Amino acid sequence: MEKRKGLWLDLGLMPYGPAFDIQTALYTERIAGDLPTIVIVQENDPVFTIGRTGSRSNILATEKELRELGIEIIEVNRGGDVTFHAPGQIIVSPLFFLGDIDQNANQYFHRLEDVQISVLDRYGIKSEKKEGYPGAWCGEEKIGGVGIAVRHGYTCHGFSLNVKPDLYPFGLINPCGVEGMPVTSMKKMLGSEISGEQVRETIRDIMGNMFGFEFRTIALADALGMLKDPIPLASLS
Repeated sequence: MEKRKGLWLDLGLMPYGPAFDIQTALYTERIAGDLPTIVIVQENDPVFTIGRTGSRSNILATEKELRELGIEIIEVNRGGDVTFHAPGQIIVSPLFFLGDIDQNANQYFHRLEDVQISVLDRYGIKSEKKEGYPGAWCGEEKIGGVGIAVRHGYTCHGFSLNVKPDLYPFGLINPCGVEGMPVTSMKKMLGSEISGEQVRETIRDIMGNMFGFEFRTIALADALGMLKDPIPLASLS
């Protein structure tokens, strides 16, 4: 069976705010039917994001601690509570139409967990789902999170996978609203360094196979150039 065509946009490392603006602009025109399937991949400067059902009370650090650590706080429109994003954590945001992949929102949500588990398995890391606690788990430690938004059958946000981030700031929050939840990373589980670029390629391969897409890499300037209401590149710096 021939695979569908999709675009793969890797933003590299950038602040969460501009990355979120890019996703919002592409998602808006994707819903309007003006853009093809796009998967956005990124790493972000240190930031706590609070989802639709989240609360600032789950951020335990003081304002002074956050300033010293250079951690922002941003409220976003994904599901879930508070989480931490930082360099070394890969965030994947598929802008899919659920009809294209023949899944409802719940099925898709859990399929993203399957992606994480399959990626980890490629590196010899055993992980699993945990009833009532979204994401991928290595025993009692969470290694990947899932949080999506869906409008008119179109998805945004997606999942994050801890490759080799600094895990200390996770202790400054109740991750996903769960007090004292332990968090781990691929580096910690393997006991050695790991290439983020290699993990990105693994994610791309597994997502292509699971969802039936062949992805073509697109540069940010070209992605923005597809927009009817473009974002100037300079405004994203």
